[in-house]
Amino acid sequence: MKRALARVLTICAASCALAVGVVGLAHTSAGRPLFGAILRVAHGGCPFGYDRALSPAERERAQLNFAITHRGERRARSRPALGFQLDRTTRDEVVARLAARGVACKSGTGMSDLTCDSVPSQALPNATGPARNLWFTFGVRQELLSVVALSRANEADIISETFIATRGALDDQAGAVTKTEGNSDPRALTQGALRQASAEFRFRDYYALTRATNLGQSFVLTEEYRSLPN
Repeated sequence: MKRALARVLTICAASCALAVGVVGLAHTSAGRPLFGAILRVAHGGCPFGYDRALSPAERERAQLNFAITHRGERRARSRPALGFQLDRTTRDEVVARLAARGVACKSGTGMSDLTCDSVPSQALPNATGPARNLWFTFGVRQELLSVVALSRANEADIISETFIATRGALDDQAGAVTKTEGNSDPRALTQGALRQASAEFRFRDYYALTRATNLGQSFVLTEEYRSLPN
């Protein structure tokens, strides 16, 4: 059961990460919404309905709808996004910057405009931990709306350390964390599949989320960085 569940979660994360950070994983502390998502996956498509291609205008509207439900009270001190500038960095600049580091990107499918796989931490300012798969979305002016990252390791220690470093950087750069759940200690993460730790940052103009998850056979860190329009 755990192996099958882990496979479903991995597939779901890859296809819908832009929508929710890592699909059902981003919406549960006890697992109930996750199992509902898995049931919908069995009937095909992304469980949140984000597997169809969207136009830049539709992406901007989706970003505005997201802001309505996830906006905080204060403005962020800064808006870190793995070294890219929200609302400024263009698609061409992302492609060129990563190409200079030997990373080839490709056009995304579904919710993502651009997908860049196996991006080493050294290619991302201040990033630590294993290589990341990155999903980017852009608005009508081809300026960056959001970045979602997924990294994987077989050892809980690696994901735990990267989670702690990512949360600490967000605390220092953006502002104090809004909400935390779970225990990021490796001993806690290894206690069973779906064990999680998460940190959510909500500001008036910026949203970020990082989450460490035990998928049964491996451990995954997801990161989400979004501009929130006025």
